[in-house]
Amino acid sequence: MLWTLQSYISRELGKTFALTSVGLVAVIGLGGGVMNMIELEGVSALQMLKLMALILPVAGTLTLPIAALYSATVTYGRLSADNEFNACRSSGINIHVLFLPTVVISMVSAVFCFFFINFVIPSMVRNLDQFLEVDLPRLIQQRLATTNQFGIRDKVVIYADNTTLETSASGEPLLRLNGVAFTEMDEGAWMRFGTARSVVISFERENDKPAMNADMVGIRLYDASNGVFGESAHQSLGGTIPRNLPVKIKWLTLGGLLEYRKTPESFPGIGSELDKLRGGIARALMFNDVAKRFPETGEITIRDDERTLTITSRLCRLDKLDKERRPRFVEDVVITETRADGIVRTVRADAANFDVRRGQALADTVIDVEANGRVTIDDPRAGGSLLRRDREKFDPVRLPEAIIQQAESHTAEELLDPAGKPLRLSEWVDERREKIIQGVGGVAREITGELHARFAFSISVFVLVILGAALGIAFRGAHVLVAFGISFVPSVLLISLIIMGKQLIEKPGMTLPGIGVIWAGIALVALVDVFVLTRVVRR
Repeated sequence: MLWTLQSYISRELGKTFALTSVGLVAVIGLGGGVMNMIELEGVSALQMLKLMALILPVAGTLTLPIAALYSATVTYGRLSADNEFNACRSSGINIHVLFLPTVVISMVSAVFCFFFINFVIPSMVRNLDQFLEVDLPRLIQQRLATTNQFGIRDKVVIYADNTTLETSASGEPLLRLNGVAFTEMDEGAWMRFGTARSVVISFERENDKPAMNADMVGIRLYDASNGVFGESAHQSLGGTIPRNLPVKIKWLTLGGLLEYRKTPESFPGIGSELDKLRGGIARALMFNDVAKRFPETGEITIRDDERTLTITSRLCRLDKLDKERRPRFVEDVVITETRADGIVRTVRADAANFDVRRGQALADTVIDVEANGRVTIDDPRAGGSLLRRDREKFDPVRLPEAIIQQAESHTAEELLDPAGKPLRLSEWVDERREKIIQGVGGVAREITGELHARFAFSISVFVLVILGAALGIAFRGAHVLVAFGISFVPSVLLISLIIMGKQLIEKPGMTLPGIGVIWAGIALVALVDVFVLTRVVRR
């Protein structure tokens, strides 16, 4: 008899659960609720339909706990309203034994949510980029049509009036842009901007990543770094395609979260920030070396395999208004340039600027020297006549290897240690290091919050479904709307506490209180489960 009752309850529970799951997935998934969580621009209707195969499982993960909760409340509420539990009590059957189907469906839902949240959904989000790579030319064309711009290497932004999709002689897709304008920035500073008559974009792969090459024809540009206008008949610009879905902690697998929690400095973006910091350290070391050596000798000599620059002046000042304290030579400045081919130039000026410019890698860092203010150039190639200009910029000289090695000697562990010894090289270095340390701490706290939220959400499915079934019996919720209200109130409270706790964890110094808030909600619902099952349902 007991098996018959449990089978009957399981069938009723299963039917309601299945119908509710299908309905909620259709509403949330096909209705666009999940699509709004994923930022995609320029996706066509056909591509959107293809993406639904990836989106529906995400919608299912979000709606399955609600479906399990609702079906348990409705099923047990209807059985209670029909006095079937009273009949079971009269027959001497322990009412709590009849909760086995609810326990099973709640555990299945909890395991399903845990597995999908931690493994399936993150993998599917990564697959979205691979899915879109198949139709990159059309995707870029659609993005240009909707936003009129497209970024390359996160530095160059291309604007186009119109585009045409073509095919090369080898059958590869080509994208032609007409009426092009472009801008190039570096760390928020304008570097170049201009126009091009046309741009032809070809597509390939670089280090197993989608890449492109843009052939720009008929270029007119302004180089802000040199302050000059120029024209060029042809120029190529290439790079990997920007990610449509940037790496976010909420889309990481459980393994990824645990790995980044162990080494948060390896999280994407932190490594590049450390490289910039080491570049700033190299700059500060060079500037400090100039400030130390100049008073001793009255001159500074820098050299590499191509040239040697010797700078003499009456005074060398460090710009106090500059956080990096760049040196500036003033009064009777003489710069002697000795090239590897034996040519020696002598440049006299009122002042000279000294700067360090980092390349793609720290080893490519160079020193820039520019003379300005009534510049006189004695160049043997000028036929004995002196050249006069307002400024003269010298070809860059590679940063001394000793400076590069000293900058590279600072390990990530040393730079990211909040209790580490201050470097005291420059105000910029100290501020950037503190900012990176705060960023790493933020990543670690966000990962901690995400881990606790995922585990709490999965466990909450179990305790909420049990509570929904118990409340359905207690309130005899045969009416659908009553059952829906009964089941939704505790779930909204619990989800709110999880979100609140996660937000608290992400704030500095609030990790333990945030964790307490997350699990306090689970503990509260569990206590309510025990009270309702032992005191209310038993009566």
